[in-house]
Amino acid sequence: MTTPQPLMRLYPASERSEQRVDGMLGRFSFPFAGNFDLARYAHGALLVHNDDIIDPGGGVDPHRHSEMEIVTWVVEGEVRHSDTAGHTAHLTAGMMQRMSAGTGILHSELNPSDSDPARVVQMWVPPDTPRLRPAYAQRHLSDALDEAAQEGRAVTALSGREGEEPGLGIANHWVALDIARVLPGREVSFAAAPHTHLYVTRGALEVRADDVDTSIEAGEGDAVRGSWTGALTARSASDDVTEVLVWRMHANF
Repeated sequence: MTTPQPLMRLYPASERSEQRVDGMLGRFSFPFAGNFDLARYAHGALLVHNDDIIDPGGGVDPHRHSEMEIVTWVVEGEVRHSDTAGHTAHLTAGMMQRMSAGTGILHSELNPSDSDPARVVQMWVPPDTPRLRPAYAQRHLSDALDEAAQEGRAVTALSGREGEEPGLGIANHWVALDIARVLPGREVSFAAAPHTHLYVTRGALEVRADDVDTSIEAGEGDAVRGSWTGALTARSASDDVTEVLVWRMHANF
């Protein structure tokens, strides 16, 4: 059997497609708007990775999802969530939400502010078990991230991997999501996985893998996708705190 060659590639923010609708600007790392086969364009198990700006008073009215794990990270501002399973939430910057759509759920996401936009990163992966009941979880991670930043480590925000702390948990045992805030002049490492997706929400990083000769410079809105690489190291290239989201995936479409 041929051993896959390690590969890292930069996907700049400038190359993302965009769509403005219903008071929201969607910026897509993968094809999203329209009739797309999401699995065809997936990386690892990651189907959707949108960086959205929601206008004051804007958002998305109730709409349906099923058979999907939907993860939302609030970068700036606030978002009001409600769904037909009875969950309501007011999410602020530094909060993560995980919604398991399961057999089907309707939900809405609105920016309640009348003056300030909100920015969220929304990510979708499929469950590994069909026909689950809808479920919901949320957590404020800012304090844990700031503490971890002083120690030069990441926080596992959610994981379905056996033997790992689950964080918020997710109904897919092949994936985990780490978040790190990297201080100027410092670096943070992330465990190896066959497929990785690193995304910079703010700041700038130099990204390298154990078994790839070249490093990649990534700034706000840039993604670095890795395949069959060793552990990743992200070193700050900013004078301010850099924030990064890293999916570790042990399955692909």
